[in-house]
Amino acid sequence: GIPAATFNLHLKECEYRFNHRRKNLSRELLKLLENNPL
Repeated sequence: GIPAATFNLHLKECEYRFNHRRKNLSRELLKLLENNPL
């Protein structure tokens, strides 16, 4: 199962992947990281 502490993050990741399923996710994530560095 998914730990309760990370369930919301998992849910948001699933939502993001579903909403951007036709795009190259690696490229999209790279753009996000370039604009919002960790």
